[in-house]
Amino acid sequence: MIIKPVFALRPCLRLRRSFHSDLHEYVSQLQLCAARRHLPKARELHARLLATGLHASPVATSALISLYSKCARPADALSVFLSAPAHPSNLFVWNAAIAGLASNGLPSDALRLFRRLSSEPGLSPDEFTFPCAIRACSDLGASDEVRKIHATLFKVGFDAEVFAASALIRAYLNMGLADEAVKVFDELHHRDVAIWNAMVNGFAQLGQFARSMDYFRQMMSEGMVPSKFTVTGVLSVFTARADLGNGRKIHAFVIKMGLDDEIAVSNSLIDLYGKCHALEEAEEIYESMQEWDAYSWNSMMSAYQYSAHHAGTLQLFRRMRHNGVMPDAVTIAAVLPACSQVAALRFGREIHGFAITSGMRGVKDDVFVDNALMDMYAKCGALEEARLLFNGMPSRDVASWNIMIDAYGAHGRGAEAVELFEQMVVVGPAPDEVTFVGVLSACSHAGLVEAGKDLLQRMEAEFGLAPSMEHYACVADMLGRAGLLEEAKRVAEKAGAGGAGVWRAYLAACRMHGKSAQASEAAQRVAEMEPQGSGSYVLLASTYGGAGKYSELAEVRNQMRRKGLRKAPGCSWVEVGGARMHAFVAGDQEHPEAAEIYTALHGLMGWMREAWGYVPEVIAAHGE
Repeated sequence: MIIKPVFALRPCLRLRRSFHSDLHEYVSQLQLCAARRHLPKARELHARLLATGLHASPVATSALISLYSKCARPADALSVFLSAPAHPSNLFVWNAAIAGLASNGLPSDALRLFRRLSSEPGLSPDEFTFPCAIRACSDLGASDEVRKIHATLFKVGFDAEVFAASALIRAYLNMGLADEAVKVFDELHHRDVAIWNAMVNGFAQLGQFARSMDYFRQMMSEGMVPSKFTVTGVLSVFTARADLGNGRKIHAFVIKMGLDDEIAVSNSLIDLYGKCHALEEAEEIYESMQEWDAYSWNSMMSAYQYSAHHAGTLQLFRRMRHNGVMPDAVTIAAVLPACSQVAALRFGREIHGFAITSGMRGVKDDVFVDNALMDMYAKCGALEEARLLFNGMPSRDVASWNIMIDAYGAHGRGAEAVELFEQMVVVGPAPDEVTFVGVLSACSHAGLVEAGKDLLQRMEAEFGLAPSMEHYACVADMLGRAGLLEEAKRVAEKAGAGGAGVWRAYLAACRMHGKSAQASEAAQRVAEMEPQGSGSYVLLASTYGGAGKYSELAEVRNQMRRKGLRKAPGCSWVEVGGARMHAFVAGDQEHPEAAEIYTALHGLMGWMREAWGYVPEVIAAHGE
C-alpha cells in the first residue's frame, strides 16, 4: 500500500523538473534575443510560451518585458505586463515594466506605474525600483519629485545603496543641481566605480570639464580602477576641448587596461579623433573593431563629415546598408549634407525613400529629418522638390523657413525669397539672424537693392536684431553688384575693425567693375585685418590681370610668395550614373582616366568658343 503514492508522485516530480528545465531554456533564449535585438525570434518564443502556459511564470513575464524593452517595443512590453496574472504580486515584474518604460523615452508612464506600485498592498519599491523612477523624474526635469524620492530613500534606508545613490547623482547633475549631487557624493561612506562615473560623466555633460577632471584625478588617486564608462566620460571632455594630446594619452591608457575591445570606448575614440580632424586615426580604430553598433557607424560618418570627406561618408553609408544595419536619424543627418555637398541627388532620393518607409519623416513636431532632406534637395538643384517637401511638413521650425528662403536666394529667385520671408513674418515663427542672412543674400543675387536696404533697416527696428558682419557683407555685395560702389564702401566702413568679410565683398565688386584703384585699397584693408589670408591677394591679382596691369599683378604674386601665402586648390565632385563618386582638384592628374577627361574638357571649351564666343580669363586664372 505504501508503494502506490510513491509511484503516483514520480510523474509529478518529472513534470516539475521538466517545467523548470523548459522555463530555464526559454528564458535563456529570450535573454539571447534581447542581447541581439532579434525581434522575429523573440515573437516566436513568446508564442511558444503562450502555447505551453509557461508565460504565466513571473520569471518568463519579466524576461519578455525586458526583451521587448531592449528591442524598443515598449507597447509590447506593457501589454505583457498588463496581461500577466502574476504582475500584481511580483516585484520583479513591476521593476521590469518600470525600467522598460523609463529606458524607452516614456518617463511619464514609468512614473505613473511607480506610483501605482507604491499603493499596491503587500508590495514596496526596492533598491532596483527607485533608480528607474529617479531616471524618469530626471528625464521630465521634475526636480521636486526627485527630492521626494530622495527623502523616501532616506526614510527606508536605501539612501546609501549604490544603485540609488548613483541614480540620484546623475539626476541632480542632469538637472543642473550640482550642489545637491556633491552632497549625495560626500555623504557616501562607500563609493564604487559607478558612483565615481556618475560624477565624472555628469560634470562633463554639464560642460564643467575642470570639475569632471578633478573627480577623475581624485578617483585615480584613491586607487579606484576606471571602467569603460569612466573612459568614455573623460574622452568626452577632451573631445569637447579638441584636446588631441591628452586624448591620445587616454587612448594609450585604454590599450594598457585592455579596454580597447569595448565598443563604447572605440566609439568615443573615433569621435575624439574625428572632431580633432585626425581622420586616419579614426579610420584605423574603426577598421580594427571586431563588431560595430549604430553608434560606431554614425561616429565614423560624422568623422568624415568633420573633415569634409563627403565621398567617404557616402561610401560608408553604402557599406552600412550592405551590412544590414538600420540607419537612424543621426545617420541621416550625417549622410544628407554629404549628398548636398557633392550634388548626389539620386543618392539623396534613395535616403528620402528610406526615411519614409522607416517612419523617420512626417512626424509632427519632429522636423529634424525633413529639414535635412529639404536642404539636400535645395543644394542639389531640385528646388521644386524642396518646396514640395516644405509645403507638406506637418510643422515647421525657424530652420525650415531659413532653408527654403536660402534655397530661393541661391537659385537667383530673390522675389520668391522675399515673398516667403513676408509669409514667415505673418504666420511665424519670428525670423532670426540666419533668416536675414538668407533673405539679404537673395536680394543681392537678384539685384533687389531697395528691398535689401529696407530689410536691413527693419532687422533692428522691427525685429530687434542687431546686424552682424555677415549681414553687412550681404548688403555690401548687393550694392557692389548694382555698381553702387561708394555706398558699398560706406557699409564696409560702418562694419568696423572686424569687417574683413565686408571689405572682401567690396573688393569683389571693385574687381567685377574693373576698378583696380579701389580694389587695391580694399585689398590693403583686408590684408591688415587678415594678414594670413590669401583671399584678398587672389582677388586683387585677378583684378590686375583682367585690367592688363601685369607689373602690378607680378608684384601681388611676389607679396604672396614673400608671406608664404598660397591659394588652396579648388575641389569638385561629380556623381556618374548614381553609382560612383569622383573627386577632382584643380590641375588634377591623378585620376586613372585623366587623359580622356582633359580631352573631353578641351573639346567642350573649343565648342563653347566657336558656338558662343566664350573666352576664358586665362590671365586672371594664372594670377590665382
